[in-house]
Amino acid sequence: MIDWLTGLDNEITLALNAMHTPIADSIMLFLSAKTVWIPLYVLLAVLMFIPKWYGKKSSAFRYGSHIPLWLTGLIGILAVLLCFGLTEQITNIVKNIVERPRPGNTPILEGILHLPEGAGGGYGFFSAHASNTFGMAMITALIFRRRWYTAGIMIWASMISFSRIYLAKHFTTDVLCGALAGILIGLAVHFLYRWMLSLASRRFT
Repeated sequence: MIDWLTGLDNEITLALNAMHTPIADSIMLFLSAKTVWIPLYVLLAVLMFIPKWYGKKSSAFRYGSHIPLWLTGLIGILAVLLCFGLTEQITNIVKNIVERPRPGNTPILEGILHLPEGAGGGYGFFSAHASNTFGMAMITALIFRRRWYTAGIMIWASMISFSRIYLAKHFTTDVLCGALAGILIGLAVHFLYRWMLSLASRRFT
């Protein structure tokens, strides 16, 4: 069973990696680069301090009238930073436990894969890009509670995660498991976020 799943994972990863073209390479390298998304992260931090960006179902809308705006925004930023820290650390722990090579370092796939970013070092299970981006997407989607934002940020996380398979830096299961981990961590952090807002609300009323 494990051999069959591994073989299927190899085939899916090879099929997605084989979609390469020069233009697609440029797009996927752009999506996969971490520094290009810094302006987005700064924008999200700024939006934490703008009341109109919170949907009516958001915890910030519910408790916001009882809490100073600076504190509402600060709690939101701290929640995002905590989510990122947890996804990063948990990913590293799992990678060192599982010790699964990246596709480019897997003997059966050597010489077959298209590697525009190189084979990469370390282990690949599960994907830090996937866990980080889906963690970010989930926690901010739950903070803002706006459908159009949720759809957009989830598409963004999916595109970045797909780029990791296309670039052969991760197997498909590395990315899927990383995405699931990010979503679960985002959900857990949001419970803490709501509790902090509730606590602050009681403090200022």
